[in-house]
Amino acid sequence: MFSFLTNGLNALYAILIAAVISLLGGIYLGHNYEKNYYEAKISSEKNARQESITKAILDEQAKNAKATEAFISTIRREQAKSAAYQEQAKSIYATNSLGVRSDNCRVTYGFIRLFNASASGENSIPDSTDSISSPVDLAAVLSASIENHRKYREVAGQIEAIKAANE
Repeated sequence: MFSFLTNGLNALYAILIAAVISLLGGIYLGHNYEKNYYEAKISSEKNARQESITKAILDEQAKNAKATEAFISTIRREQAKSAAYQEQAKSIYATNSLGVRSDNCRVTYGFIRLFNASASGENSIPDSTDSISSPVDLAAVLSASIENHRKYREVAGQIEAIKAANE
């Protein structure tokens, strides 16, 4: 078998075949290394992108929760004001200026004060003129109240639409 390699041309063929096999093996291994490198790089970029998306979602959820909390606390403050207005209205219409139970439907200055305070969101303090009748017509008060309720329903519908869009 070694006599085959003793011939100069045959030895050259054997060396050339070994070199070609080594070169092809190196190319194959190098290609696999490069392929694995780029696959790992793509995978790490994909993971980084996913982490940034997750962080952005969590930040947005935290911002929405904070806005919702602020909105709810505002609503609670407004409800407390409304309850105070209603309590004052009950006391105004429960008795007249002489302390006698009143069953009238007149518009007093106290009613106007509370109505305006509830519309503007300001605090209201009872006054000595609360039980005096005013020249305001009850129909005008009802008309303004109906308009306020309509606007309230519109805003409530908008809030529900925004809430549904963000879910």
